Parts: sequence; structure tokens; C-alpha cells
Amino acid sequence: MSLVFALSLPLVAEPPVIDDHKLTSDLGDKIGKLVEEEKTTPGEELFKQLERTKADLQLKQPSTQECKNVYSECVDGVGIIASVYKCGKCDKWHRSACATCWTLTEDGIMVTNYHVFKNKDHSGFGVLSRDGRVAPVVEVLAADKETDIAIFRVKGEGFKALKLGDSEDVGNDVHIIAHPDGRFFTYTAGNVSRYYQPRGKSNTVWMAVTAEFAKGSSGGPVLDSEGNVVGMVANTQSIYYHGMEKNGEGKGPFQMVIRNCVPVSSIRKLIKE
Repeated sequence: MSLVFALSLPLVAEPPVIDDHKLTSDLGDKIGKLVEEEKTTPGEELFKQLERTKADLQLKQPSTQECKNVYSECVDGVGIIASVYKCGKCDKWHRSACATCWTLTEDGIMVTNYHVFKNKDHSGFGVLSRDGRVAPVVEVLAADKETDIAIFRVKGEGFKALKLGDSEDVGNDVHIIAHPDGRFFTYTAGNVSRYYQPRGKSNTVWMAVTAEFAKGSSGGPVLDSEGNVVGMVANTQSIYYHGMEKNGEGKGPFQMVIRNCVPVSSIRKLIKE
């Protein structure tokens, strides 16, 4: 009787398990091979293309139906971006630290932070998807240094595209999929805490969120509960209690982290539909 009961239980799908080391252990060699085959665009040329200000794209309308699971429905639209270089002391390819990017169109238009392309002396860039594909970065279509956005193209097709949504209200739920310090495809959630202008930057607006992220998360998509992109991870600012420094030295006790994201309105300004 117990056997019959056991066989009648529904099958439960196991959650995906990420092997961080295996996923990126040969990423540098794979991007290096693309460089050798002249399938990538040199970092110096991509850096020059960061001066472009508009990308002419056709985008799909945002979804209005809530996702059953934001992670499972959007994770394949998130990529790992890295670059390679040679040190001059050996013949091996060396890989940069990994950052995050996300797909805007199925034919390979993607988005990340402007500062991800700062390594202009590197030989080439590549994007690794969760299924193990590595696509060469071939062009920057539009960028803005002040708002920390770069829209670029990789060679390939059949990518999982994420849709641009509308600006999310303060207090609403947001979800992030990114790669904090090599913890690839990590999900966090929180709320929009405020929109504000940083001091001395009248043309920049940050969207602060409570969802956690760290180095390596740069360029990660901030999603609403329907799976639409409503922002992008940018940077963090740590707050210390000044005036309580030990022996008059240091920063004083740590208090909290402000997590700044690019609002979707800034991304849309670089797109001519």
C-alpha cells in the first residue's frame, strides 16, 4: 500500500544548480579563440563607439501579466560579460572579472553598464549565456557615461529577450538577477526606495533599491513582477557614522548600503524606436 502511495506522488522539478567554477573556467580561452578568429571587435574600437548616443531598435511591448516565477522566466535573458588580454609575458589569454548584461532583442542586442567597457586595451569581449554559449561582442550601438549605460551587439541569434517596462513607483517590488562576486545568476528582491539626483550631476537620476547586489552585478537587470526591465544595477554607496571614528581615525561604524540603479527612463533615452 505504501508503494502505491509513493508512486502516485507528483514529480517535483528540481531547481537549477549553478556550478560557478565549471561555468567560467574556460571562458577566457573561448573568448580568446574568438579574438584569434577575428570574430570580436577590439576593445579600443569599442571604446571609441561609446561616443554613439542613439540606437535605432524595434522593441516588443511590455508584459502586463504577472510571472509565476520571475527568476525562471527571465534568467535566460541574463548573460555574463568579460574581456580578454595578453600580459606580454606569456602566450596565454587572461580574462577580466565578469560583469552582468541582459538581452534586449532576440538577434543579439544587449545592455550593460558603460564602465564595463573601460578596458579599452583589452583584445575583445564576449558574452556567456546560461546554456554555455559564448557570443562575441561586435559593436556598441549607443552609450552614455554619466548615466552608465551601454547598448551593444553580439553576433548570434535566438537569444532570450527581456522587455522594457515602465518606471516603477517607490515602494513597489523589484527583482534582480546578477553575478555578485562570481556567484552567477543570483536572485535578490526588494523594493524601490527612491529616485534622486546625485550631487553635481543635474542630468542623472538614480533609482535606489533595497534588493542586494555587489561587484560583478554591474549591468544586471532590475525587473518588475511581470518580468519587465525597469532598471539596471549601477553602483553602491556605503554610509558610515562620521564623528565616531576610533582614536580619531577611520570612517566610523558602518551603517548601511545605498544601492543605485539606472532607471528604465534613462535607458529609453538612448533608443530611437
